[in-house]
Amino acid sequence: MKSPKGKRSDLDLVRICKMYYLENYTQEKIAKLLGISRPQVSRLLSEARNRGLVEIRIREDELSSDLGSRISRFYGLKEVVVVDLSGDDYLDAIAKAGAAYLEKSIRDGMVVGVSWGRTLARTVEYIVASKGLTNTLFVPLLGGVGQLRLEYQVNALVEKISDAFGSARYYLHAPAFLEDPKTLEHLLNNESVRIITNLWNRLNLAVVGIGEPISLSNAFRSVLPDDFVSTLISQGAVGDIAARFFREDGSPCELDDYQRHILGVTLEQLKNTPCVIGIAGGKEKVKAICGAMRGKYIKVLITDSKTAREIVRVMEQ
Repeated sequence: MKSPKGKRSDLDLVRICKMYYLENYTQEKIAKLLGISRPQVSRLLSEARNRGLVEIRIREDELSSDLGSRISRFYGLKEVVVVDLSGDDYLDAIAKAGAAYLEKSIRDGMVVGVSWGRTLARTVEYIVASKGLTNTLFVPLLGGVGQLRLEYQVNALVEKISDAFGSARYYLHAPAFLEDPKTLEHLLNNESVRIITNLWNRLNLAVVGIGEPISLSNAFRSVLPDDFVSTLISQGAVGDIAARFFREDGSPCELDDYQRHILGVTLEQLKNTPCVIGIAGGKEKVKAICGAMRGKYIKVLITDSKTAREIVRVMEQ
């Protein structure tokens, strides 16, 4: 029934909205049933929204859960945690979620490997463990890097996270990058270093950052020779975990000479670790995250909703 001015009554608008939103009628079907045109139906639906008769809500928490489920199914991951963003600081949002996930995942008696990275360093700051895991052992997954920022000093991260859980730890007092392969061989024969490298084969869990393409990484450019950097770029390196580089399809970059200069866990050892938690986000890391998932180097991903949507877009391509 129409009002005196020729407009549809509220009851008519509600009826149309129920048919469209609840009963899944097409606008064309509604038009035929009511004897009006499809454009009229469209205008009436818009009028109902403008007048507040219809409220459309997007449940972003459910959307994030769906994104996580799609990504985990596509790449065969154990779990994908997608954090809703209420502000622009995606690193902070991911770090808080990462801390919460680690608090529930790390159990007493585990051997836990720790990598490096900005988001991982911030994650460690947010950990508030309520119980001491005195039989848990934290170990670095690679050496340190010169005098760079805290996020690249693995011993410092190991100390912070082990203190948070009241656990034991080992330190790796050696650089990640060595100019002379003979120095690396010597270190690998050192008993204190060998204890840690042997533990890399016994990890129950590892928490790692995922690095952006080397062309964007100031950390690597400051410590790696130019010829290594050029070769990695030419091989299509999209990212790294613990200074081990891989391509977008997940295959490792093959630089035998480079491998003889790195003191760190290998990608193969990570693949053999029961649970590897990758904590990363940002548009510049999407290819790296996808490569890490394709290579099966991580079993759990913790990221933000914007990054997750970009990953799904890559999947759909």
